[in-house]
Amino acid sequence: MYTAQGMEYAYNAVIIGPDLVRRPEGWIARPEEIRDAKLRGLPPHRYLQYALNTYRVLATRGTRFYSTDTLTQNFLQTLIPPHRQ
Repeated sequence: MYTAQGMEYAYNAVIIGPDLVRRPEGWIARPEEIRDAKLRGLPPHRYLQYALNTYRVLATRGTRFYSTDTLTQNFLQTLIPPHRQ
């Protein structure tokens, strides 16, 4: 999760890796799966707050999301109806 301030681009997408997954009981944070060593040491409940806030901000800027986790990707697809021609 990094910044691209001051840049202009027509398309923005984020890949959510195994550090944040969606299950029937809700969002589950797995900070041990993130590559950033500074964030890897956070307890799961703190990392969950950090990650969800970051993705919420990105979502308000038209970001498209993709998850490497099948269940999470299926959940993301239910949030926005498919585009109709």
